[in-house]
Amino acid sequence: MLSEEEKKALERRYDPDLQAEVFGRFEAQFLARLREGAVVLDAGSGPGSWILQAHRERIGLLVGVDVYRPDVSRLDGFVLGRCEQLPFVAGAFDMVVAYLVFEHLPEPRLAFREYARVLKPGGYLVFKTPAVHTPLFLLARLLPTGLHRRLKGRIGVAEGEVFPTYYRVNTLRRLERELGAAGFQRDWLHRVDQTYAYLAHGRWSYTLGLLYSRLTRRPILGWLRNQIIGIYRLSSRDRVMR
Repeated sequence: MLSEEEKKALERRYDPDLQAEVFGRFEAQFLARLREGAVVLDAGSGPGSWILQAHRERIGLLVGVDVYRPDVSRLDGFVLGRCEQLPFVAGAFDMVVAYLVFEHLPEPRLAFREYARVLKPGGYLVFKTPAVHTPLFLLARLLPTGLHRRLKGRIGVAEGEVFPTYYRVNTLRRLERELGAAGFQRDWLHRVDQTYAYLAHGRWSYTLGLLYSRLTRRPILGWLRNQIIGIYRLSSRDRVMR
């Protein structure tokens, strides 16, 4: 597996705009909606999603929820629980972040309703999830969880952090339909490709991944981008009517 220094060197050579394209746009949109002192739920948090940890100084209270107990030292609070049945009162949060979580939800419709329930009117749901109808994830759907664990272990992901995947809302159409049914309206939506991240076994594979991901930024190849990033706002009217 390549070191972080080796990956950065290859990125500078073959895709110098990578960080800005894949992370920078999202971070700017996220910060535009994260108010000072916000109460935020990191849903499916693990030890803490990077986008929240990078801006802890702006968050008043950061609470995590997950189905296992990781190192929670970077969170202000943590509870064991499922996204389909959140153990919080209604209207408790200004923002819910679900970073690489939707694909693991066996009942995403219930989870979306729970996100809406615990958000304040006008609150934001921020998420990132794979686009299932892309080459990488069409292949991933065919692989058993055990093989997923072994493959991800080769790129530095601990086996205990690899969970079963269902991909039940992992298309733009399904996301729009199910989030709309829960009372959310699209505020910002973007797609990026991160094939390179799964090919960090060696210099040649990582280089090919970088070139492939860079190529998908051409508009005609946008359908190949394998990650969906979205910010949806809870309609004040719909939230009150619940």
